[in-house]
Amino acid sequence: MPLMRRTALGLLAALPTAAHAQPRPWPNRSLRCIVPSAAGGYEVYARILAPRLSELLGQPVVVDNKPGANGTIGMQELQRSPPDGYTFMFAHVGAISIGTSIYPNMPLDPVEDLASIAVAVTSPLVWSANPAAPFRTLPEMVARVQEEPGAWRYGLPASGSIPHLVAEDFKRRHRLDLPAVPYRSTPQSLMAVIAGEVPVTVDSLGASHGHLVSGRLRPLAITSRTRSDRLPEVPTAMETGLDTREWVAWYAFMAPKATPPEAIARLNAAINQAVQEAPIATRIRDLGASPRVSTPEEMLAFIRAEKAEYGAIARAGGIRVE
Repeated sequence: MPLMRRTALGLLAALPTAAHAQPRPWPNRSLRCIVPSAAGGYEVYARILAPRLSELLGQPVVVDNKPGANGTIGMQELQRSPPDGYTFMFAHVGAISIGTSIYPNMPLDPVEDLASIAVAVTSPLVWSANPAAPFRTLPEMVARVQEEPGAWRYGLPASGSIPHLVAEDFKRRHRLDLPAVPYRSTPQSLMAVIAGEVPVTVDSLGASHGHLVSGRLRPLAITSRTRSDRLPEVPTAMETGLDTREWVAWYAFMAPKATPPEAIARLNAAINQAVQEAPIATRIRDLGASPRVSTPEEMLAFIRAEKAEYGAIARAGGIRVE
C-alpha cells in the first residue's frame, strides 16, 4: 500500500477517537449548591430556584445543607471545592459580609476569598413579639424595656447574623438593657418567641411571614424604607422615628475563587432569568421577600460596601463573638 494512502487511512481512523476525546461543554454533570445553614430557614429560596436552574443549565442542581459556625463550615467546604463551576453556594449577608467583623479567628474572608455570582433575593427584617407580650408596637416595646432594664430578652437567631447587628445597634442607640438569648437558627428563635421562652425577636420577613399571618407572632415594625405589600398595616421602624435607615437581609450565590469566568457568567444568567420569571418571583414575594438581579461585578461592589458598613456598626457597638 502506498505510503500516502496508508497515512490518509491512519488519519481517518484516528478521527473518531480525536472527536470522542473532545471535552463536553460545561455543565455535563450535576451541580451542587451548598447552603451553609440548617433546613427550614433562608434555604427555602435555594430550593425554590434549584429546579428551574436545573432546567436552564441542563443538569440537576442538588441543594446540600452544611450548617455550622454561622456559615463558616459550609463556606470553607466551598473554598476547598474544585473551582470548576460544579460547586457553588447560596448564603446570607451574615455569613458573607458580617462574619469577618465579629469573629476574631475567621478562617476566610468570603468577600475576597470567594467569587461573586449574583445577589438573588432581598428581604426586610421585622420586629415581632409573642401575642401575649405587653406591647403591640415598637415604641411600646422600647418604652417597656427602658422602664424595666434587664427584665426583657430577645431571641437571637444566630450570632453574627444581620438580626444580631440590627438588634445590637438598636439597643446601643436607644440605650436598652435587652439581653440576647442565642439560638442556633432562625426556626429555633422564632419557635422560642411563639412558645413564650423570649418575648421578642427581629428576623427576616421571609422567614417570619407565615407565623405573622397565622397570628402566632405579632408584628411590631418592618425595617424597610417603605411598608411591605405582604403586611401593609405594619409600620416601618423609620415611620416610628426609631430608625433613620432601612435594614435589608440579602441572599447571594458564590463560587470558589478561581472558577472560570464562563461558568460564573452562565450561572449568573440562569439565576437572573429564574428570579425574574413569574412563578418563581411570585413565590419569593409570597414569602415577604423580593427577587433581585445583579451582575457578578455589581455583587462584588455591593458586598464590599456592606462589609464596610457592618464592620463600622460592629466596632461602634463592640460586637465580637468568641
